Amino acid sequence: MTLAGPRLHLLVVDDEEQILELLDLTLSMQGFHVTAAASGPAALRQLKAAPVEVIVMDVLMTPWDGFDTVRRMAEQRRADNAADPATASPLPPVVFLSGLARPSVMPELGDGVLSDYLVKPFRPSQLVEVIERVRMRWEQLHG
Repeated sequence: MTLAGPRLHLLVVDDEEQILELLDLTLSMQGFHVTAAASGPAALRQLKAAPVEVIVMDVLMTPWDGFDTVRRMAEQRRADNAADPATASPLPPVVFLSGLARPSVMPELGDGVLSDYLVKPFRPSQLVEVIERVRMRWEQLHG
């Protein structure tokens, strides 16, 4: 039995291959459709290639950290939407993962970027709860 509701499409980003594989397997087993990216630049390409409903992003990565990657994603989304603002779609919600304590103030990520933060280590059920919570808040804001 999976904990996830309808099959959400997630973009999971981590530059540590073993962690990325573990997240992919764990979230797939929970009923999510997972697209994996091993870097910020790869995540940017994946987001442009296919729509996702939630982004799960490691904070400490190279060459761009998770916050910088999300800023770049938001900039790309604004640039893509500039041609037709009437059909503009905001960046999907982001769940940041890090072994570091949650920052007291989240960095400015761009207009309307909805995010949450989960400190490693965590249980799979905790990650599923956070994913579903940010998706629910996003749907309340954007319908």
